[in-house]
Order: sequence, then C-alpha cells, then structure tokens
Amino acid sequence: MAERPQLYPPAPPPLDEIARANPGWFDEAVNAKEAAKVTGVPPATLATWRSRGGGPKFLKLGRVVRYRRRALYEWMAARERRHTGDAGTQ
Repeated sequence: MAERPQLYPPAPPPLDEIARANPGWFDEAVNAKEAAKVTGVPPATLATWRSRGGGPKFLKLGRVVRYRRRALYEWMAARERRHTGDAGTQ
C-alpha cells in the first residue's frame, strides 16, 4: 500500500526543548519580519503598535527595531485564553 502524503508539517519541538538545545535562543533579537512570523501579526500592525503603544516589547537601536524572542513569547502567553469570554488580566 502506498504511503499517504502528510497534509500538515510535523509539530515543532516544545519551546523548553529548543531552549535547552540552543542556549541564548530566547534572548536573540529578531527583526520585525521575523517577529511577524513568530506572532502571526503583520509587520505593519507591529509598526502601528510600536508608534501608538501596545504590542510586544521591542528594542530600538538607532533606527533599527528588534524584538527579543523571549518578549514575543511572553507577550503571546499573556494573551492566551481558555474561551472567548475569558477577559484575562490584560
């Protein structure tokens, strides 16, 4: 019998496994395009949040904007909800 093609990519390893295998990975700074990939938020929205307030913490190094991966994951975790009526703490 022929093997069926996989419809979805395999699940990525857990974050704690990534952190153990790559010390310092969470503290690396990524650009807005990479931050958009991590968060699923368009780069233009991240730019709007930077200028108006809100969104994940970022670094401003002269004219260069970077996000620490740790800040992105913490920001997303703070917005995690169990159901649509869960207002959370934010």
